Amino acid sequence: MIGWWIVVAAQTPEERDQAIDTKLALLANWEVGPRGIDWLHRLVKAGKASQLAFSGYPNRFTAQACDVLPLLAGGPPAHQGPAIIGDDYVMPANWKGNLIFHQDKIAACPSDQLLTIDAWDLS
Repeated sequence: MIGWWIVVAAQTPEERDQAIDTKLALLANWEVGPRGIDWLHRLVKAGKASQLAFSGYPNRFTAQACDVLPLLAGGPPAHQGPAIIGDDYVMPANWKGNLIFHQDKIAACPSDQLLTIDAWDLS
């Protein structure tokens, strides 16, 4: 596995699936190495998030903004991922890239907003 592309949106899963333009509700998206969704699993274990899909195309989670947005204040949550060496690429340990954080939208997001977090398998 190469890692994950994570998309955080200020929409319910139903709103996200029915939206014509999904970019309007986009709060953040980024790519991380294989253990880059551990923070989501910790939220699920703590009862602060639910995992709705497990396929990787995508793995889908929901959580309240008050539980997720503080974790994104300094960018993507830290993770302890291994280095990945492929046929024509090398990704260093704890790699993250292609970061897009809409700080204005994050700041304006109500704390009780249900977020949809999709984690797409980059393999």
